[in-house]
Order: sequence, then structure tokens, then C-alpha cells
Amino acid sequence: MIIVAVVVMGVSPAYADKFDDVRRDLSKMRYDNAESALVDIARSSDGGDKQEALFLLAGLKKSVSEAEIIYQEVIRIDDSNNWGVASQVELAKIQYALGNYNEALEMLGESGACRKSDEACYFQGLSAVMVKRFDVAEESLLKVKSGKFRPWAYLSLAEVEMELDNTDEACRKYRSMARSLINPTAMYRYGECLEKQGEIGDASDVFEEIVDNFESTPEALLAAEKLNIIRRGTRPGEEDIAPPPPDAEGLAPLGTGYTLQFGSFQDRANAIKLASRLKRDLPGVRIDSDLLNFKEVHRVRFGYFRIRADAQQKMDEISKHVSEPCAIMTLP
Repeated sequence: MIIVAVVVMGVSPAYADKFDDVRRDLSKMRYDNAESALVDIARSSDGGDKQEALFLLAGLKKSVSEAEIIYQEVIRIDDSNNWGVASQVELAKIQYALGNYNEALEMLGESGACRKSDEACYFQGLSAVMVKRFDVAEESLLKVKSGKFRPWAYLSLAEVEMELDNTDEACRKYRSMARSLINPTAMYRYGECLEKQGEIGDASDVFEEIVDNFESTPEALLAAEKLNIIRRGTRPGEEDIAPPPPDAEGLAPLGTGYTLQFGSFQDRANAIKLASRLKRDLPGVRIDSDLLNFKEVHRVRFGYFRIRADAQQKMDEISKHVSEPCAIMTLP
């Protein structure tokens, strides 16, 4: 999933109307108009106006390298204001998405962005989890106090507790989130906790809740398999060797994992065309749609994988009968 950076700063009166027009174009997906206007603003302005124009322009670039250059220019102008901090976060998110977790962690640590941005603290914590720097992860995630990043930070803190073998505390956090019935990841983890504690009936209720309310998510597929195991009366430990259902092959259980990506498009129609071609050989292909700095992107993807090695193995298998190139992408 891509999380949109929201930055609020004052705009000088001279450019207020122009930025209003840009945001109107972005909301209506007139990206060419928006890009042209942002280039004009960036050339004729300075200070915060120039930074805002460049920041929004970077979000419209298809090329990661072009976006990185523009974000770096925003930082060069002023690395301490909201636009500068937001650009540092975006650069770190690019590294995170590429699987360069140490680089993302280093960038966020050196920038000090976590002092000003919940999003920076969240991604700093996620990066630390990925490289097993759990002390840094806890410190960063605990600083996310409110807003849309808070639930995911809390969930990540539970993951840290589990990694540190603090099972009771991890399960307490999962239970707290599961009661809201809005996060299938937390609910699935809570169901696993109940299962390990021998409370099979309660675990089944949680897994059924996931299947009923979160259809087509990875957690729903895994919860369905858990229910199959429970109903078969499989003895503890045997679930690891039970054959998975075809639909669940390669699915990551929750949170961070990997997927195979065949393309990313601004035009959903192009994503649908590619997915349609792939469905002949890959029935489980899907389209993930996200927002990136006001721009909707549609990614053609296949599978959820727990570890990178599983994703690599599947990509090698697919390449033998699918001509479309694909890449392994992380799922934060």
C-alpha cells in the first residue's frame, strides 16, 4: 500500500490562484495540465512556492530517478520546512519500496524528520523492523501519537513484541485492535493468538469474522484455510504440511511482504488490458490502485509472499511461460 504525504503550508497571494487551478486539475486527473502549470510556477517562483510546485511535480513523474532529483532540489532550497521534510520522507519511502531498508533508515535518522512528521516516524520504525533494529523501531513507532499512521504504528509495535518473544503483550495489542473490526491484519494475528492459547472456538469466530467482512484480502484467504484446518481437526503442528488451497498459494500472512508487479499505469484502462492478457496464464492477477501525491496509479500484480525468496522462486517459474517482464515489490 502507498501512503499520500499531506503537507500544509502557506501560499503567497501571487500564486494562490495558480495552485488552486493545479489542485483542480489533479483532482480531475488532468495530469498534463497540472504538470505544465507546476513547471511554470517552479520556474518563476522561489522559496516555499517553488518548493510546493516542485514537490507536487515530483509526484507526477513516472520515473523514480526523475522524482528523486526533484525531491533533492526541494531539500536543497530548505530542508527544515514542511516541504523539505516531506521530500526527505518521500526519498526514504522510495528506498523502502525498493527494499533498501538500511538506506531508508539512515536517511530518516540523519534528516531528523521524525521530530516533525508522524509519517517519517512510521517509516523509520518500519525500516528498523525490517533490519531487526527493534530498539530503534519501538522508539520511532511510539512517537506516532495520532492520525492515520497511528493504527499501523500500533500494529507494527505488536509485531516488534512478537519478534522479541513478548507474546502476551503482542496478543494484548492485537486484541485491542481486533475489537474495532476494521483491521483484518490485527484480527488475523489475534485469531492466531487465540489458537496458540488453545481457545479454538474463539479463534474460529475471529477467522469467520475476517472471511465474512474482508472478502478478497490476503487475511480472508488465510483465515479460510485456518478454518479448514480447524474443521478437519488437524493436530497441532500438522498445519504446516497441510496442502494450501490453490487461491492461497504464496500469500503473505499480513503486513509487510512481497508481490510480483508487471506494470504501473496512470490510466486504469491500460492496467486492465495488461491484467486481461495475464489472466490466461495467471488467474490470480490483480490490480492495486493507490494515490501518490494526488495522482492515482494502477499496479498490475500477482501474489503475496511471506519472504523474498518465495517471490523470487515464483517469478522464475512464471518467466518460463509469461513473456511480460515483472519485478519483486515490497508491500508495506
